[in-house]
Amino acid sequence: MKSSKLQIVYGIVVIAAVLLMLPKYAFNDPDTFWHIELGSYMLEHKQVLHHAIHTFYEDKLPYIPHEFGFQIVLALFYQAFGWPGAYLLTALSLLLLIPGLLRLARVSRKELGMEEDHPLLLLFVLLIAVWIYYGYFKIRPQMISAGLIVWFVVYLREFQWRVGWKPAAALIGLSLLVANVHTGVWLVIAVFTGMALLESLLNRELNKPRIFAFLGVWLVGLLNPGGFRSLFFILTVTKNDFNMLINEWHPIPFNKLDSLPIMLLLLFFVLTLPYAVRGKPFRFFLAAGILYLGVANFKQNLFMWLLIPYFAATALDAVPRLREWRSRLRMSAVLICLMAGLAVNSAYVFVKTPPVDAKDYPVDEMNYIMALTPEGHRPKVLSTYGTSGYVMFRGGNILTDGRQDPFITADSKGTLGWTAFERSMHGFSVYLPEIVSYDKPDYVIVRRDTSWKLYNGWVEAFGEPSFKGTYGSVFVMAKT
Repeated sequence: MKSSKLQIVYGIVVIAAVLLMLPKYAFNDPDTFWHIELGSYMLEHKQVLHHAIHTFYEDKLPYIPHEFGFQIVLALFYQAFGWPGAYLLTALSLLLLIPGLLRLARVSRKELGMEEDHPLLLLFVLLIAVWIYYGYFKIRPQMISAGLIVWFVVYLREFQWRVGWKPAAALIGLSLLVANVHTGVWLVIAVFTGMALLESLLNRELNKPRIFAFLGVWLVGLLNPGGFRSLFFILTVTKNDFNMLINEWHPIPFNKLDSLPIMLLLLFFVLTLPYAVRGKPFRFFLAAGILYLGVANFKQNLFMWLLIPYFAATALDAVPRLREWRSRLRMSAVLICLMAGLAVNSAYVFVKTPPVDAKDYPVDEMNYIMALTPEGHRPKVLSTYGTSGYVMFRGGNILTDGRQDPFITADSKGTLGWTAFERSMHGFSVYLPEIVSYDKPDYVIVRRDTSWKLYNGWVEAFGEPSFKGTYGSVFVMAKT
């Protein structure tokens, strides 16, 4: 097949890969709802939030604004275009990430003196991008920070290869963006920079330009509204192992079928190491760090997916009969094809916007509650941890939302000695009547699939539910 025809085939493959990233799977993450609500509040009040809003605590609980940049951007897109706007932000994030993955793979090959491109490189990157989309692109901060981190590593390697003010400025700028878009993952930026510093020391190449660039990356991270506390947000959410109550933080169950892609990735990553490390200090440090993050939990496994092109790119030459094949697709052509595919997906979302899944979220139930609520009033609604963000989005005040950190403070402790976060996670059990008595919500929403034993106990405590919808039932509490 002629090279021109192969390039057309590659272009079609790029567009097809994007079209396979079905837009409906970007919606219906529980965090998206409260991200929009917080961003909208900040836009309306022209302030960065340092306290929890729309909760039972009347804005008294402190909050670390570790995702405020993402929330404001998402709210702007939502206010301008509604739910299709949220997907537009997803599309732009993919347009940032996928070229970054390809550039990262090419930079890796260049470091080892290989020809930058390879016939399998683009196909491999697209395969990784599709899985990242389905696994992690759920209209949450990581869909932006993922691309920023990939491009940071690209410029970090280019800076180490050839010191210059342009890659240095890019590194500092990307550090600042991550610190304000998704501050909780900024530590990864700091650690990667430390690896580069150590590499420079070992290679006896640490000079003033490198020192100033690395210091700039670290210091500029402090320029965020939450300051030092935001940068080390991980220490807050892991306190007393509160984070272990959330599935994303659990150890990865490699023996389950759902984890098969992650297990295959881990095995493939290990197989690439003999081809990828090549005695280079930074490559060894990065491989060790990514291996640790990749097996820690599902949340941090994302970093292995993001950086696997860096390691796999140098192992592709081991594939026989492809070393002399020179067919390639230029980055400009890749971008055009990506934009074409994303434009089709975006147009589809505007024509047929995916609805909020009424089986997973109390859509009917909140319609009922808000119909009974006077205009301008926010009812106190007790719902599960995973649905509280949607309740807040629809106009209710809630016990907790997905931010977690305000709701594990001593000020939120209540009955049973539990924090608000613990009451939200453990409360829909035999303890629900006691929690309702303490927190005094106006309404309680329970899931349809609750066990009959628990449900009958709640009916005995609260009376028959006033409404039954697709998601579950609504109990109306007596006014006190």
